[in-house]
Amino acid sequence: MPGAAHWLARKIFGRNGRVNAADIRRNEESSRSLSNTFKEHQLTIAEIAQCYASSRINIDSPSSSKGLTTEEAETRLAKDGLNALAPPPEISNVKLFLRQFVNLFWILLIGAAILSLITYFLDTTVVINLYAAVVLILIVVVMCVVTFFEEKKAINVVRGFTNLLPTKCSVVRNGSQIIIDTEKIVLGDIVIIKCGSRVPADVRILCCSNLKLEASSITGEAEPIDFQSEAVAEHIDVFDAANVAFNGSFCVDGDGIGVAIRTGEKTILGQIASLTTTQTEEKSSLEIEINRFVKFVFISALTMGAVIFFIGCLMTRFDDILGLLTSGFLVVIIANVPQGLPATVTSELTIIARRLAKKNVYMKKLDVVDAFGAATVIASDKTGTLTTNNMTVTDVWVGLKYISGIPEVRHKTLHTLQNTTRNRPIAMGLDIYDKPIPELITLMSICNKAQIEITGTTVPTISNEQLSIAGRLRRNQENLLWHPNGRTKAVTTSDPETGNTLTGRPKYAHQTSVTSMKLPGERRIIGMPSEVALLRYADKVANVSWLRSRYQTVYEVPFNSLRKWHLMIVRESGRTADADGQISFTLMLKGAPEVVITKCSQIATADGEVPIDEEVGMDFQDAYDHYGNNGRRVIGFAKRDFRASPDTKFNVDEQNFPFAQLTFVGIAAIMDPPRPDTANAIAECKHAGIKVFMVTGDHPSTATAIAKEIGLIGHQEEVIHEKSRRRVAVNVPPDDLEEEATKDWAVVHGKILTEMNDAGWDQLLEHNYIVFARTTPEHKLLIVEKCQERGEIVCVTGDGVNDAPALKKANIGVAMGVTGSDVAKQAADVVLMDDNFASIVKGIEEGRLLFDNLRKTIAYTLTHTIPEVVPIILNFLLGIPMAITSLQILSIDLGTEITPAISLAYENAERDIMSKPPRKKTTRLVSFALLAYSYLFAAGIIIYWATAAYLYVYWYNGISFTDLFFSSQRYFKYNPVGNFTSNDNVYNEALQVDIRNQAASAYYLTLVMSQAFHIWMCTTRRTSFFRHGANNVVTVYAVIIETLLVIIFIYTPGIQFVMGASPPPYKAWFFSLGAGICLWIFNETRKYFIRNWPYNNIVRIFKW
Repeated sequence: MPGAAHWLARKIFGRNGRVNAADIRRNEESSRSLSNTFKEHQLTIAEIAQCYASSRINIDSPSSSKGLTTEEAETRLAKDGLNALAPPPEISNVKLFLRQFVNLFWILLIGAAILSLITYFLDTTVVINLYAAVVLILIVVVMCVVTFFEEKKAINVVRGFTNLLPTKCSVVRNGSQIIIDTEKIVLGDIVIIKCGSRVPADVRILCCSNLKLEASSITGEAEPIDFQSEAVAEHIDVFDAANVAFNGSFCVDGDGIGVAIRTGEKTILGQIASLTTTQTEEKSSLEIEINRFVKFVFISALTMGAVIFFIGCLMTRFDDILGLLTSGFLVVIIANVPQGLPATVTSELTIIARRLAKKNVYMKKLDVVDAFGAATVIASDKTGTLTTNNMTVTDVWVGLKYISGIPEVRHKTLHTLQNTTRNRPIAMGLDIYDKPIPELITLMSICNKAQIEITGTTVPTISNEQLSIAGRLRRNQENLLWHPNGRTKAVTTSDPETGNTLTGRPKYAHQTSVTSMKLPGERRIIGMPSEVALLRYADKVANVSWLRSRYQTVYEVPFNSLRKWHLMIVRESGRTADADGQISFTLMLKGAPEVVITKCSQIATADGEVPIDEEVGMDFQDAYDHYGNNGRRVIGFAKRDFRASPDTKFNVDEQNFPFAQLTFVGIAAIMDPPRPDTANAIAECKHAGIKVFMVTGDHPSTATAIAKEIGLIGHQEEVIHEKSRRRVAVNVPPDDLEEEATKDWAVVHGKILTEMNDAGWDQLLEHNYIVFARTTPEHKLLIVEKCQERGEIVCVTGDGVNDAPALKKANIGVAMGVTGSDVAKQAADVVLMDDNFASIVKGIEEGRLLFDNLRKTIAYTLTHTIPEVVPIILNFLLGIPMAITSLQILSIDLGTEITPAISLAYENAERDIMSKPPRKKTTRLVSFALLAYSYLFAAGIIIYWATAAYLYVYWYNGISFTDLFFSSQRYFKYNPVGNFTSNDNVYNEALQVDIRNQAASAYYLTLVMSQAFHIWMCTTRRTSFFRHGANNVVTVYAVIIETLLVIIFIYTPGIQFVMGASPPPYKAWFFSLGAGICLWIFNETRKYFIRNWPYNNIVRIFKW
């Protein structure tokens, strides 16, 4: 299991920057024991039998072992417990709900509510204090309920380790094979492993036959591994021994017998699952920013309230302290706290998360979205993320010719074809292709263990329908040809004049995206990836089912990594022996071309079989190198017909069949093609200033070829060679070496990473696009660490258990939802439900949009804060009647402003959102420039027009502005000291209260409606409103709701009394229009300078 060595025990969470010291100490012992306690892989079968004496292992014939007795098994089950994994911890609903109250905003409001209640009980005639206390308490409770349900939706942490475990398994007890529940397996049980079953515990293999296990639940690698039962040397780790089958592994071929050596949480899977679920993570960047902002508001509210309260006391010579506490300190607190902001932020996060879910990006925590937007580096796996994880035959070399895609048919017109083979059944139509293509397709179909399943609505099989050759040709033309997409350069495979197939090597286009065409009706092919690719290709050319029905397999030698070939001996079905008592057999050989061709003496061509001389050998080597250099996996095919007795028992060890002088038929080139949208996603990353690293275990040539096709690197790349430890240029003439040094990409072999010093890493990571080839999970973790040391925000993908350290260490860990192991999903922050790299880019764009929209929301929300405080200051300093009440302030924060603020979450991205580099780590969500904009510039405009509207009402009612000074203590309230006079006009109590309420309503109206204009100015940070447009229909509805609420609060009887409002003169509505025009001029001017002089020191003051 490459890359899953003992480093996993030391580093799985020991070097994780997001794990505290207590976590490390708590897991240190279990981490050390992850692989170090395994010794069984180094023991012989005889030594295993001594260690597990109760298992009664038969050393000579392990398949005849007696196993544990029932009594012994029950004793061990009672002692060691069930073979099951503990579920991850889960926070209770009560604790989650109570946690919502631990918020400085709510602490401030609860404190204000308590003070309001105290002042009411001290003077019960001021009923508004009771109203304020009740409303504040309701606000806190309601908001906590809202955030509780929002967070409850978000807490759906990926679980399911138990899904890896089979529910039943076969064991040997009391000398008999029985089926038991998996959770009842105990140490020493003799476990039967069969094809198609999962390994129920960590099992030391005692004997096996062609056993292949897929251990992606541990390694994340889908390629099956050959297992054996022999002991290994002491220096070999258990992960590399291939004689210990780990819990959760899947048997794809062969069978075996082993003894259970670890169960439950003591298995490798169990230990890693335990470590993964007990980590204490640091707060996210968004949480840190929000907390920083809340602390700022908390301190500023207390400071401002205390200062204003103290000024009021001085101005009144400490008369009516209780009244000043109510009308000053408490109102300032209420005004400064944006009560609706927590719910607004949560709503925006939820909206973005739901939008991402539709794009197949599942966020385990809502605030991870923001980290996505700040990513500066994406370290992505190749297989399944950048590629389709669907091995595909792209080319064949047959008859000394290069063929890309599906081979051309011999007959160029339907008319000619029909005249040549009229009414021939399609199943026998391989003769429509030039030789030796039919032989190659037959070998692909027969010498292949993959199987075709037909599911759903399918086209009837050809052997049943017996379509004509005309139908076959239409099928080829319409459904089976490779169609280049918009980014693919078509490869000519035939001469346009003569129709002859060209023999020149195909040229692989830069930034191509090769995809396979699906047949009408879903035809699922099951088997090894390379064999599935071969069978899929053959199925496009011929009727595989019919071909397979023609032959009967009589002998087979499976492929293994030592032989590097797969052999089958077949004979035609129904063929009987001739007079001499013999029958014709065909030996079919498939494997590594360099191995297969050594057993061949001739090669098949269109003109027949020709000897393999030096020229043919050079042609073969040229094709082999060409495909290999372009990242293709190559498979060679050979055959030989011979005669033998029908009763012959063929045996490769006895060599009782001809295994030399074979005929080489051809080569198939296979690759895992890039996803169709990967190239566009890479281009977006480059445009957005994001570094992209491909981290793969593939050979550098394979990785480089894919990197070229997706546009990650160019055709001239800098390579850090594994052996020489120096930079060399690949395919670059010597004269271009100096120019090559300026390239911003590199290809590096994983083996040198652990030997590089800091200077080497600095030089390497200066490149924006890097291909890391032949890497292990340890290398991936090292790459993440080195990037973070240099200030990068790293997003890393992973799918195996051994990727967990890198996923936890990275700023954003992204697990694969389709192919990823459950351990990887548990360790990650994000799960891609389609395993697609393009989905990561979508997540980054949404993250950037979230940060932008949160800033817009905060800028919009904070703007009304100072206009709410200014009336209090004027009241305390100049004695002017209060222009706004505490309930009016609450109606703004929790009524009129909520819907417009939330509507900004639906705002589309500005046009340049993915053309700007990632924001710096020092960039604050609430910056000085944003505070200056909200508290000074925008608020100043609104204060001016709202105060003008306020004073206009007094002027409209014949009251001079100068007469308002220091009048609030005696007039314009209930129970005044007497009538108020101004300009020879006399105002009794009712008029005074009514005019005061009208003026307050005018101020309130202008403030709110100015915000209704302001919301449109906040839809962009840089782009002109006229370029961006008003295309957010949610904001339109929000402004309508805002206007209706203002009308309700001012003009509805009953509500007027509670709100302290009276209908103002109709001309008061025009003051908000003036404020809107001024806000528009100011913002358009500000954005113009930001677009044209973004780095000017003066412009920076206005840039948020």
